[in-house]
Amino acid sequence: MELPGFRIEREIGRGGMARVHLAVQNKFGRLVALKIVSADYANDTNFRKRFLRESRINAQLTHPNIVQVYDVGAHESLLYLVMEYLSGGDLNQRLDRGMRVSELIDVIKDIGKALDYAHLKGFIHRDIKPENILFREEGSAVLTDFGIARTVSRNASLTRVGTVVGTPQYMSPEQASGRELDGRSDLYSLGVVFYRMLTGDVPYQADSAVSIGIKHLQEPIPRLPHYLSAFQPMIDRMLAKKPEHRYQTGAELGGALDEVRGSATLTSTTLKSQIVTTQEIRAVGSTLLTTARDPVHASRQSRRQRRRRSLRQALSVGLLVSLIGAGSWVFVQQPQWINQLMAATGIIEDPMVQVAWNDAQSLHQDPNQSLGSIVAGYRRVLSIEPEHVAALSAIEGLAAQWKDDVLQALEQGNLAGAETKLDEFVGAFPEDPVLADLTVQLSNHQHAHSLLTTTQALLMSHGLSDIPSATAAIQAYKEVLRLAPGHDVAVAELDALAKHYSDLAGTAADAGDVDSAMNFLDRASAANAELPDLAVAREKIQQATTLQAAIAEMLQQASAYRVAGALINPAGENAAELYHSVLATDPDNVIAIQGIGEIVSQLLNLAIQLLAGGDLSEVQDLVDRASAVGLEPSAVNEIKERLDGEVLRLATVERHLGNAKVLLKDGFITEPQEGNAVSLLREVERLDPGNVTAQDLLSRSAARLAAVAQEAFDVGLSEDAKHYLELALTVMPDVETWRTLREEWEKSTATR
Repeated sequence: MELPGFRIEREIGRGGMARVHLAVQNKFGRLVALKIVSADYANDTNFRKRFLRESRINAQLTHPNIVQVYDVGAHESLLYLVMEYLSGGDLNQRLDRGMRVSELIDVIKDIGKALDYAHLKGFIHRDIKPENILFREEGSAVLTDFGIARTVSRNASLTRVGTVVGTPQYMSPEQASGRELDGRSDLYSLGVVFYRMLTGDVPYQADSAVSIGIKHLQEPIPRLPHYLSAFQPMIDRMLAKKPEHRYQTGAELGGALDEVRGSATLTSTTLKSQIVTTQEIRAVGSTLLTTARDPVHASRQSRRQRRRRSLRQALSVGLLVSLIGAGSWVFVQQPQWINQLMAATGIIEDPMVQVAWNDAQSLHQDPNQSLGSIVAGYRRVLSIEPEHVAALSAIEGLAAQWKDDVLQALEQGNLAGAETKLDEFVGAFPEDPVLADLTVQLSNHQHAHSLLTTTQALLMSHGLSDIPSATAAIQAYKEVLRLAPGHDVAVAELDALAKHYSDLAGTAADAGDVDSAMNFLDRASAANAELPDLAVAREKIQQATTLQAAIAEMLQQASAYRVAGALINPAGENAAELYHSVLATDPDNVIAIQGIGEIVSQLLNLAIQLLAGGDLSEVQDLVDRASAVGLEPSAVNEIKERLDGEVLRLATVERHLGNAKVLLKDGFITEPQEGNAVSLLREVERLDPGNVTAQDLLSRSAARLAAVAQEAFDVGLSEDAKHYLELALTVMPDVETWRTLREEWEKSTATR
């Protein structure tokens, strides 16, 4: 790319709409950052207007902590902006390398000054985030990218109400909801940046921009780790939901930062968050591309461990000899140097591990800390020393304790407490295998509670004697017992219904109304067939002179219904209900018992056919109706379990596909062994043979491995290249191109 007046050196940044190049401006002989807009956007009239507006805004802002804009122009199809070149990188890069807490304070103060200046000039930035905070060579922080900034007057809103622009994770509550903005919105976003600098993550996360915005509006401000508690009051104020409760200016914020800087409780910790990228693979070492099962990798690792042990032994002996000769000066004058050397040789524990362990223990002992914060503390220990036994044990113990707490809360009926505990557990252990079962149990108890409440309201409104309402209530209470076995209230309600209808049956039998008596007894038996009072009502009905005739007529009608296919439908005119009416009066009636058995068998076969055809809603209707007509719970549960199993299978397939997509995007294709994209996709194929999405993702995974192999071969890592090509062929063994490539590499290696 050529641009008159500039000598372009190299690309230093890239976004969705523009690229930034390091260039020399020939007229002045100075290095500049040259932002060149992509042709697709440069030819867009609306975008050109926005680009020129950004340039005009930047041109009006001259401040040590705001990037300086030198010029703006167009050449043929190119649209460009000439800016000050900042060689210090952005805030994310600084955090990757590690920053002292005092440096974090300096950055927030610098950006606070920049915002005060911009606000005074009548501009609000609206997109404060780490990517827009750059550094000069001497270390001062500089705010850039006023692309979505707007002018604001004292009495006018920044933009139309309901319009939302910016980066969701860093938006203020008023920005997320499209309300009027002022400078305090930028200070909220700066508070999110500060929280990110302190903890390594933003305070609110979710799957969509809307969900993140809701959390900014509603969720409480998160707690900092114990060792950063000196900053909690500041974070509370910077992230206050209402603008009037925040710092009103950057200068006020700077004063608060100075107070914390002088606090005796301020930690001297260096904070660091680093992401290893594909480009860093070779710099870090070729073993980064090697799986744990590779024998070459195992041999290399064994040799490295033997060399390290020999080196530690030699250094330990040398250190002791040096200490004897040097006397006490080393201990008195250079204790830090001694500690570092002794830690490196394995004589004492790494001080960084001890500091991380102490911080984790402090978090564990703080009752105000969430499970996620505590587990994160122990995981920081493991990031330094992966085999730290105490940290591994602590995490395992926390997981077990939280599972027990969830189950105990469910047993006690404390659904809100169980949900809170489960949410924390999900955040800390999203891949725990028990998670699905706990989620199902909580969902069942919540559904049971909802059913119980609505059913009690139904009976209170219509009364126990209303047969349709009572029938629906019996079905609902039994569903409660299926979802939450042994539920005391559901058992008591069923007993009350059984007693009520048993009394009605006895009264009707005394009056000679056998049909009504049998109908009432049927409801009583459906509610609780073991209720002692049923025996009294049953005996009265059996004494009725018309009993046998009535039973014979019902059996004949039930047989006719079966021939017509009316097994459980329609209500009031089906075989199952008639057989149950007979058994309510004559529990040992062989014909009725056999008839019920035949109906259960037919319904089970029908459910299997419907499930095979994917008609899950039809199966659910079948379960509901079978329960309503009073079929044995074991038969209903068998159909329900088959339905639940199919639902779970489909949900598992969808979850595995979603997780596999994320793992593939992040590069976890065949490792780690227990959590990689290929293993999840193979499980999908087992659960759902022929799944098209799984086959497509497997193909993409193999292609990704082949691409990594080619990249490794191009930079001279031939062994790693062949290893990853073999992995690609393991996933997709029928790609002839890769087999040919493997033979070519083998020949090339043999020749060398």
